[in-house]
Amino acid sequence: MNSKKYISALTAICVLIACAAGCQPSQTPSTSDIASEPSASEPASSPAESSDEESVEASEEEDTSIPDIVDPTPDSEGEYIDGLFLYNGTAYELFYGDEDMAKNYAETMSYVKKGLGDKIKVYNVLVPTHVGVDLPDKFKDICNPQDTYIQTIIDSYDADIIGVNAYNDILRHRDQYIYFNTDHHWTGLGAYYAYKALSKKAGFDPIKLEDMKEETINGYYGSLSWNIPEEKLKEDHVTYYTVDYDIDCTLYDNDGQNPQEYSLIHSYAEGSNAYGVFLGGDTPLVVAKNSKGNGKKIAVVKESYGNAFSPFIAYTYSETHLIDFRYVNFDLKSYLEKNGIEEVVFINNTMASATSVRCEEMRDLVKSDQTYAGEDEAGDDINETGSINTGNIEDYL
Repeated sequence: MNSKKYISALTAICVLIACAAGCQPSQTPSTSDIASEPSASEPASSPAESSDEESVEASEEEDTSIPDIVDPTPDSEGEYIDGLFLYNGTAYELFYGDEDMAKNYAETMSYVKKGLGDKIKVYNVLVPTHVGVDLPDKFKDICNPQDTYIQTIIDSYDADIIGVNAYNDILRHRDQYIYFNTDHHWTGLGAYYAYKALSKKAGFDPIKLEDMKEETINGYYGSLSWNIPEEKLKEDHVTYYTVDYDIDCTLYDNDGQNPQEYSLIHSYAEGSNAYGVFLGGDTPLVVAKNSKGNGKKIAVVKESYGNAFSPFIAYTYSETHLIDFRYVNFDLKSYLEKNGIEEVVFINNTMASATSVRCEEMRDLVKSDQTYAGEDEAGDDINETGSINTGNIEDYL
């Protein structure tokens, strides 16, 4: 496993003058399962204006329309601060992933799938970052489009991988509180919609929002507030969901050793660490055993976006193995065989997928005699802050 060195703050980047295309999707997505006529909606509400539960009252009805985004300040052009874009109290990371990066990630996933063998069913969930979802159309040219980037990945696998394009499911709810204003992550609600997208491909019944208890941590200013003064930003809150199930959790180190009693939800998390309510932050390996699960086992291979996603899987499956590929040292195929796991879901945000370091870490999961076409190629790419990557990087909390 490659050594990993991490820095403690976002790397400032220069804003690119010429961008390949717009980061805001067209009004009618290219995929056939989206209705072509979007429904009108009110501007996206801030956390103070309505509760998450109220905003999703009708979400269970599978409305396939795309809400309009009404520009709250049509005369404002936003501003760039320390490599981030600030608009209407919300900070956005810019996305510069391109076709070559998409194909590199697809090849990485194919390499991993071949290394795992034919017996392992692999799902790959791809999650857009905030900038590609709810900015008004006037900002469509500030960075590269994530819808075409994700579709390029799905179209480029050369192994039997079940692609889950969470972009469409996220877009249907873009008028809700599914991304933070001050942090590069998504909210628990955003992660829930990706979980539902996976359920359609994996064939399980997703737990309903109404069957979970919703709780909130207020006063959150996340990772993007390190670069932008808090007075310029809308305050966030972190909503998480719990169930009244008997779930036993165990934490292991990066070698899969030294078991310790653990939990999925860490309700004491607060302040700038409030996103750590999900799994207690970034951990190498957590195994959750659910007495009310569906009788199946699954592994979730993830980076930090997967932290908010993972509890929903653990509420569904009888045994869930949560593996952060950045921190483990064991061979994934051997681990799956040892634990009798035949289903694996990989989940990555688009920034992570466009980062060569992340791809290298994923390839390190399997011991294989395969030749990876890009392993001897050199060249810069973007890291998870949207800046040019020239070395080891941090996937900060």
